[in-house]
Amino acid sequence: MLECNKIIDEYIRWIRDNTVVKTIEEGQSCLVSSPFLDRHNDHLNIYIVKNGSNYQLTDDGYTINDLKMSGLEINTPKREKIFRTVLNGFGVKTDTNNALYVEASINNIGQKKHHLLQAILAVNDMYTLSQEMVYSLFKEDVELYLKSNEIYFSKDIKITGKTGFDHNIDFLITASKTKPERLIKTVNNPKRDAILSSIFAFTDIVQVRDEKTNNYVVYNDVEKSVTQDVLSALSNYGVKHIPWSEKERCIEEFSVN
Repeated sequence: MLECNKIIDEYIRWIRDNTVVKTIEEGQSCLVSSPFLDRHNDHLNIYIVKNGSNYQLTDDGYTINDLKMSGLEINTPKREKIFRTVLNGFGVKTDTNNALYVEASINNIGQKKHHLLQAILAVNDMYTLSQEMVYSLFKEDVELYLKSNEIYFSKDIKITGKTGFDHNIDFLITASKTKPERLIKTVNNPKRDAILSSIFAFTDIVQVRDEKTNNYVVYNDVEKSVTQDVLSALSNYGVKHIPWSEKERCIEEFSVN
């Protein structure tokens, strides 16, 4: 039997054991090095700055400036729309110095940190847009494929899990007479951190859902190889996974009948 509470406890322990905090500026701010990795395999760092009785959490401009140095400018309507959609989904803002930031109180700083890190990972993934052969985000490709096969869904659903964290589900397909509710997350860059994040989201959500739910990750394996340990992790935690090279499986899994 799947031990959901143990999975969440282990995930939170992994975050705690792999997070390094350094106090700077005479105790007025601190640098938090998280266990999540960017596309350079460097740990994501954020700064927490005391702001009166509240706090500001920021990446100090690293994410956007790194994209610019890599050749990606957010300078077209499509890229700007994608960028703003990502930030709005996590409640993250930008300032004139290109910093991504959130404002937090002592009561919600944990959740705000979680949202900022998820936004940084999502914006970091926009690097794929700088490659000449990439014309749309992977999520859009999946959406178009579902629509073209008359698979009906709700998209961009936010569900709160047992931990109190909000998780964004890309597509939700309601239950039918023969199939349970299906939650789908798309992963364009199926590396360890992105997969762990999806597993945590599903595991957290399943504990507050009254009805039976099947969880899916649809991942892009067309231009990048996927390691076996990533696939094993999904299987071990009961998350079904469909590679985009076998997208025909979506029709069987997500159709009404």
